Amino acid sequence: MTEENDPVSEAGGLPLASQKTKEQWLEEGKVFTFYQPTRYEEGLTAYEQAIRLDPNDGLAWRMKGYTLCALRRYEEALAAYQQAISLDPTDVEAHIGKGNVLSNLKRYEEALPVYEQAIQLDPTTVEATDGKAFSLLFLGRREEALAAFEQVLRLEGDPFSYWLANLNSGFILAELERYEEALAAYEEAIGLEPEIPIPYVSKGDVLSMLSRDEEALAAYEQAIGLKHPSLSDAAHIWEKIGDVLTSLERPHEAQQAYERARQSGSGEEA
Repeated sequence: MTEENDPVSEAGGLPLASQKTKEQWLEEGKVFTFYQPTRYEEGLTAYEQAIRLDPNDGLAWRMKGYTLCALRRYEEALAAYQQAISLDPTDVEAHIGKGNVLSNLKRYEEALPVYEQAIQLDPTTVEATDGKAFSLLFLGRREEALAAFEQVLRLEGDPFSYWLANLNSGFILAELERYEEALAAYEEAIGLEPEIPIPYVSKGDVLSMLSRDEEALAAYEQAIGLKHPSLSDAAHIWEKIGDVLTSLERPHEAQQAYERARQSGSGEEA
């Protein structure tokens, strides 16, 4: 085959497609998938070429699954992950990937045992424990979800995982009317990511339910003062501030807050 007829021409000093080894295809796929994520289709082609050279390479199948998931081709991703697991049942990442695909498909009952299998293989895996917690949460099994999120907090994960686990623990504890524990969880989340408003708002909601209106007002005001991108529509927080001010019998300030909510909701300058 001549260079001009080769389906993948020479680029960046790499060999022609017909001359590449499986390892080179895997490396090329990695570059496209992780470092140039707008080029997932090319990454997928690279992994498929690696599989063509070695159909029994579990890593290639797993990476194909990952790339298909990124492309939201979930059923194909599921099949690729299953093939990876068939080739290597001890591949923790393949189990996690399969669980994530099932979660994306909202098939939480099926995702749960997959995450549990990953945890059995590696009890230190944060991602699988997190996936298990969310599956339980979406299945309405709140106590078990809480225990799973608490397990995430005992593992060595990244700060965002800790933040999210604390935040979700707070949500569940509040639903279970364990308000003081919920407040403690929200405080932990605030300590980890003090510039994100969500835990301040959730803290304010719990304090409001406890009729601790001055503290609730302070929490809401902290949230609104962060100017975080997630507050592009802050109407709901201004409404909460208005409600608390009404409860505190500060009607003039409450009316101002409701007006700010109206302006925020309509896109006017507040």
